[in-house]
Amino acid sequence: MDDAKEWLIEANDLVRVYGDGEEIRALDGVDLRVKHGELLAIMGPSGSGKSTLLNVLGALDKPTRGSVFINGQDMAKIENKAAFRANTVGFIFQLHNLLPTLTALENLEVPMAGRLSARESRARAEELLGLVGLADRRDHLPNQLSGGQRQRVAVARALANNPPLILADEPTGNLDSAAGHDLMQLIRELNLSQGVTFVIVTHDLAVARETSRILVMEDGKMVREDVVGSPLEEDLKVWAHTELGRQIVSGAEGKIEGFDVSDEQLEEIRSLLLQTGESS
Repeated sequence: MDDAKEWLIEANDLVRVYGDGEEIRALDGVDLRVKHGELLAIMGPSGSGKSTLLNVLGALDKPTRGSVFINGQDMAKIENKAAFRANTVGFIFQLHNLLPTLTALENLEVPMAGRLSARESRARAEELLGLVGLADRRDHLPNQLSGGQRQRVAVARALANNPPLILADEPTGNLDSAAGHDLMQLIRELNLSQGVTFVIVTHDLAVARETSRILVMEDGKMVREDVVGSPLEEDLKVWAHTELGRQIVSGAEGKIEGFDVSDEQLEEIRSLLLQTGESS
């Protein structure tokens, strides 16, 4: 497979500068490659550039410098950005943004208006509600649904026009941990069954660990990439960056921070930390 077909997203040297006076470099030379069918998380502190990057990828904002290709299309050459978004990108936000006076079914029909007949839109909306496990909530208004159910409708709406790419900005941010986990399980299932690429911005490490790859941003730059492993490997990656982890890796022996560890146990832990530290 050549590069043009392998990558759904290709972004090169992205810079986004805000401000007429003192410049704010929200993106500072970002390179990004995302394969078709990936499930990717982008993490980083507030102000690191995560949401700005998502907006640029979704044609909601323009880079000051750099290039973006989505599904082989050069974003700089696309004149009708609204049509591009309707055909290529689905969005999920922290707030579901459902229309409060429309039922779950009717909310799903909105993005298909003018693209499909009324009968086709209704059939597609019913199919999508079944896909996200809400067929029995089709006639419920948003205020009659739980927070998790509203986000499931938002996920279904993002899928309405069969986009190859879905961009999600803190999709679990307003949910409790159980509902957030359930939503990520749904996204994982849809990623596998529908082949849709998901790029998810999140502050939540537990959410990021539900994906297959994590990118970390700081000060508008990509600073780290991590292929998600087993739960133990992921815990070790976090531990490797703690003071205790650094002591072990640096060669501490015997008692460490009050823990009595044999030399053999210490060497085994050190080996695991070194392996996971290198992979992160």
